Amino acid sequence: MRIDPFIDVLAFLTGPSYSEPFFMVILYWIVALTSVAIAVIAAQRLPGQTDVIQIGRFIVRFIVGSMWWQQALWKYPSDLGGLRYWTEQMAQHSAFAFHAAFVQNVILPYFTPIGVCIFFIEIAIGASLMIGLLTRLSAFCGALFIANLWVGLYRVDSEWPWSYVFLILLLAICSLEAYGRSLGCDALVRGDAGTRSRFPKFMLRFT
Repeated sequence: MRIDPFIDVLAFLTGPSYSEPFFMVILYWIVALTSVAIAVIAAQRLPGQTDVIQIGRFIVRFIVGSMWWQQALWKYPSDLGGLRYWTEQMAQHSAFAFHAAFVQNVILPYFTPIGVCIFFIEIAIGASLMIGLLTRLSAFCGALFIANLWVGLYRVDSEWPWSYVFLILLLAICSLEAYGRSLGCDALVRGDAGTRSRFPKFMLRFT
């Protein structure tokens, strides 16, 4: 149950938010502090990384990544009941019959392994956005995830479809504008010739 933004953020930062084990809190702090350390290194090594636009993009990327991390926690594999409920809602209320049929006939019969994969993918998206590594790819994947929710939950009366549209647009901007190049790992990869030469070329387009 939500109380207010300040108490809820504090609760997220200091203890399990749902049924996830406490080490997920520790892991979040490790990723968060790593993100800050990467930002400091990028600011020191690369020119043009400390202007208002770059810092603003870093803050947006970090917050969006934290949102992905926090929203993955209620899908922790030890308790997939909530995820199953919303998946069933998609099968019943999707905007399109073919999408509802796909959820009903493909996703739900194999729900447990798919649910576990969803948790790890969402954690990976969150971590990628926070540290700014392969941000164009992770933001694009995140936009696809949200688009699936937009279509699947479109007819649920308690949902506001525009909220998903805005999230899709935000993630699209993070991808198209390559927010990882602002105080992130992507900036360090592209800013150092040696690192860039060792990085797989096909993956550079995702940085």
